[in-house]
Amino acid sequence: METVKIGIIGAGNIANKHLDVIRDIDWIEAVGITSRTYDKARQVADEYGIKVCADSVDTLLEEAKPDALMVLVSADQIYAVSSGIIPLGLPLFIEKPPGLTPDETKRLAELAKEHFVRTMVGYNRRYYSVFHKGREIIHEHGDLLGVRVEGHERFWKLADRLKDIVRSQWIYVNSTHTIDLLRFFGGEPSIVSTLSRSHIEKNGDQFAAIMRLDTGAIGHYSAHWYSPGGWGVMLYGDGVTVEFKPLESGRWTDRRFNTYDIEPDEVDVRYKPGFYSQMEAFGKMVRGGELTWPGQDLATSYLTMRLAQKIANNIQ
Repeated sequence: METVKIGIIGAGNIANKHLDVIRDIDWIEAVGITSRTYDKARQVADEYGIKVCADSVDTLLEEAKPDALMVLVSADQIYAVSSGIIPLGLPLFIEKPPGLTPDETKRLAELAKEHFVRTMVGYNRRYYSVFHKGREIIHEHGDLLGVRVEGHERFWKLADRLKDIVRSQWIYVNSTHTIDLLRFFGGEPSIVSTLSRSHIEKNGDQFAAIMRLDTGAIGHYSAHWYSPGGWGVMLYGDGVTVEFKPLESGRWTDRRFNTYDIEPDEVDVRYKPGFYSQMEAFGKMVRGGELTWPGQDLATSYLTMRLAQKIANNIQ
């Protein structure tokens, strides 16, 4: 079986999380790495045994000859780096957010379509094993009736450490992780009613939305960035309720109010949750040419960005 050769762009902490997985998948290999800071790239290359440490993307391509590339740079750099790489024509993994705005994500999607580039965006929570087990429990009992997502951010701990551009676009930079779960569990929204408010952040930090999803379920979203709460998901089925709070652990309750734990797969304990299955899906895309559900490419990631925009638009 031929090895899928990956070139890495970016040497921050998220690169380490991906490389932890790549190192343990015997048919995927990181063959080269580059970063704005060469010393950081060199350190990562030495740690993970990456043969080529390059001072530019051009050198990476020339010396490592990867089959695909991964863009793992900081949020405010992803759009610019991806814009320059897509015309190269290689399959591309892009960490979220693919853009700091829906328009940037849309432009990347259009560019990928123009150059026939296959893409995947890193919404790793779509690959949580507990989520898939929770979906199965719901469907074993009947239809999904409702999805409630809580996307509270610990913004009082974060805000002062963020660049202004990242802070102002936080709903796209980070909150799309939870907003995307409405689409993952319930499908595409057809009717969306929203309320939002600015307590401190000019682009909003208090959000509420209700929507009809194309599975027939009703979706609820709430986020209060300056209130302790954390992320959580509730799935409502016919005689069964499934809860994930925190997202990495699950439990379900039956009609008699008996509660049962949902155990994660071993790969979601050993690695950053979702990363192993996500990397396997990317490798299979590089090999076979198609990204299968639950993966998100640039075009479908744009749908999540647009939903976030609808939730944020009605600021009072």
